[in-house]
Amino acid sequence: EVALSPRMPYTAHVNADFATVKELNINNVAVISTIMAQTVAFDSYNDTVDELLATFASINSSVQRTGNFTAMEKETLFKVVAQNNSLFIDMIAKLGIKDRSVTAWNLSQYERLHDGMKHEFEIDHRFGQIEFKLNLIQQNAKFFLNVLHNQKSDTLEWTIIVLISFECVLMIMEMSGVGSSVLSLTSAWI
Repeated sequence: EVALSPRMPYTAHVNADFATVKELNINNVAVISTIMAQTVAFDSYNDTVDELLATFASINSSVQRTGNFTAMEKETLFKVVAQNNSLFIDMIAKLGIKDRSVTAWNLSQYERLHDGMKHEFEIDHRFGQIEFKLNLIQQNAKFFLNVLHNQKSDTLEWTIIVLISFECVLMIMEMSGVGSSVLSLTSAWI
């Protein structure tokens, strides 16, 4: 709620129930609407992050039970990582959570209103909570992505070992003189 008090000695005051401003002008409205938009966006982001945590918890329990990833879980993991990154970018770039209001930056008399509302709506604290959850998802995702990378590396290493072994067998056959007769038999057979 916003209250007008033209006789106030300062431009604005914020308390638990309402913001009091000396006059309602475009600059006050800009500061108030920015903070209100951020608080509404935080509610939405918090719900999305909670859904991501639930999805990640589901992946964790499945891997805990089976010890492996299914193709669906790998795809879900990649989606969770992408959405996690998108949320960080959106909060910083689109909402300007770490930025000051342009009005409060350019006109110092609106700084009190901006800081008071930011404190009252716990913008920094709420960002910290969401950031903690996103970092938790990110750390767990790094672990699982490293496991997937190591599994793929192991498969590739075994493939290379098999190919080198096959090449060694061919080389031994060629050096022993058996290789040309075996190759002529296989070419006739094919």
